[in-house]
Amino acid sequence: MLIFDITNETDVKVPKDFFQKYVDKLYRLLNVKIDNDLLGRDGTIDLVLTDDKTVQALNREYRGINKPTDVISFAYLEVTEYEKEKGDIIVGDIFISADTAKKQAKKKKHSLKKELAILFVHGLLHLFGFDHQSKKQEAEMEKWAKKLLS
Repeated sequence: MLIFDITNETDVKVPKDFFQKYVDKLYRLLNVKIDNDLLGRDGTIDLVLTDDKTVQALNREYRGINKPTDVISFAYLEVTEYEKEKGDIIVGDIFISADTAKKQAKKKKHSLKKELAILFVHGLLHLFGFDHQSKKQEAEMEKWAKKLLS
């Protein structure tokens, strides 16, 4: 099972269940993979809605890029030896800049909620090993993003 929590440091009003539905859908679509990744235990996913300043600091510290970005994910499944530990597994953290999401939503001429959903799904897929370093990986990630957002 996936456990989801959200910390909202912004003035954007989005209920937890708005994001929870994507977590639930991901689990329904990829439950065998997720259960294997989680070693049969529960996994925790945290989302932080924040601002450009916070995301820029994270981007600078962990990626060496000194500018804000829309979403940054920290996937712990692939870097932590959970086989040796007991209890829930921390799947990862997703940070979304509401400032950048607002700008992108306006530029793309769709709602802020739609943009937040796109960014959350993107971050969520990264937590489970999806990436976009190659055209093939990007196509696979895009395929799953479309399934989750439909």
